[in-house]
Amino acid sequence: LDLTEPTPAPPPALYLGEPEATGAEVTAWTVVSTVSPTAEPDTVTVRRRPATVAPYRGANAGVSRNADEDEDETVGRFRHLACDERERDRRLLESASVLLGGAPAASSTAALRWIEDALARLPGCRLAATALNGGGCLVGLRDGRIVEAATTGPTAAPGPAAAVVYSLLRAAAPLDGVLVTLRIGARDEDVALRLRAPSPGSGAD
Repeated sequence: LDLTEPTPAPPPALYLGEPEATGAEVTAWTVVSTVSPTAEPDTVTVRRRPATVAPYRGANAGVSRNADEDEDETVGRFRHLACDERERDRRLLESASVLLGGAPAASSTAALRWIEDALARLPGCRLAATALNGGGCLVGLRDGRIVEAATTGPTAAPGPAAAVVYSLLRAAAPLDGVLVTLRIGARDEDVALRLRAPSPGSGAD
């Protein structure tokens, strides 16, 4: 009996699942900070959460709230909205108290130009901060003062240092020649602050 050997079935097609989509880069944060002046040195604890704009609901429209935002501001505890300059939602940018540079500035001169332009574009912003290519960052205040901030830890983005400056500003604490402990998450970093001397011909007092 002549039986032809059956042809093996082709292997099943292998379908690879689509790679899992990653979330969009966060460019706006709700920041809650606490200043503890009784510590030595002063300690600023910072908590950040992504910020979004709530859907329009009449009088309740605006930036959405989260658990941290339900904490009332008290003596030494402050809340603000910080935005990266690359934030695409104009409502968030115009509501931000702190504006952050999206990339480190190539030089101090470039950083100062960016700060001046940022504060002019967003009159509701209290301070603008940008990292420097060589390390550290510059934080420009609405009143014209410039704070140099240097951290001892791995933090390169200007957000944490800007939160420290904002917190001390709200607490009416010194900003010149001070060393502050930044507590963010499970780590502590030292942040050294000093006021930058006005440039000749700047007109600053």
